[in-house]
Amino acid sequence: MFKGVKKSTVFIAFMCVLLGFFTAKSFNSRRPGTIIGEVASISRIEKLLKEKDQLEARKKEMDNRLMELETAIEAWEKEFALVDQSTEDIRLELKNARSFAGLLPLEGPGIEIVLNDRQKDSVLLSNPGMLRFYIVHDSDMLNIINELRAAGAEAISINDTRIMANSRISCGGPIINVGKYQRFAPPFIIRAIGDPDRLAGAFDSPDSIYHMLKAWGLRIDVKRMDKIVVPRSLGDSDYHFAKPVEESE
Repeated sequence: MFKGVKKSTVFIAFMCVLLGFFTAKSFNSRRPGTIIGEVASISRIEKLLKEKDQLEARKKEMDNRLMELETAIEAWEKEFALVDQSTEDIRLELKNARSFAGLLPLEGPGIEIVLNDRQKDSVLLSNPGMLRFYIVHDSDMLNIINELRAAGAEAISINDTRIMANSRISCGGPIINVGKYQRFAPPFIIRAIGDPDRLAGAFDSPDSIYHMLKAWGLRIDVKRMDKIVVPRSLGDSDYHFAKPVEESE
């Protein structure tokens, strides 16, 4: 049958056929596994989304319960303060302490800053290495917060999350982590209570973060407001290591 054909040629042909057989077999055997993997991934995503909805509903219930308890405490304190002026002074002092600690929502004049990535249709796709300069980073957010504080901001929030002295602002891939639990994607809405002219004027300086972000095409809009509402802090406020210094006798 193979008369006149070299053995080496026959061997090579046989190996090619064998290799093709096993290659086809491997492709066929992978398909069911891939499908099962995809189904498992979708099932996992659906489970996580369901857990997310349940946790958000539970959080809403706890927030409402917290408001009810705080309202009850405030009513009791007002009733107790009717005893005499000294108790009323104590109540007002306690209220001021809660305000400074971020445990009460605050309102007043200030500014609102809307910060967003560069518009996608203006991004230079011919230079992918520059893409990281066209999105909002945690460092941009920190610079804005620092400028607001330097300008005398008395209360600041990002997307309705109160910013405290120990609040985290860090990068988390395409999102920014704010505080201990919140994660936000752009646009970011930053609200600050204080003198509107002084707060807005901080971004008019030539070396302000405002001009740098504008130069890279990021969208930033600063608006003076007659009334800004900054929510209370819902993060942890317990100190595990820091303790008050005992006064010497």
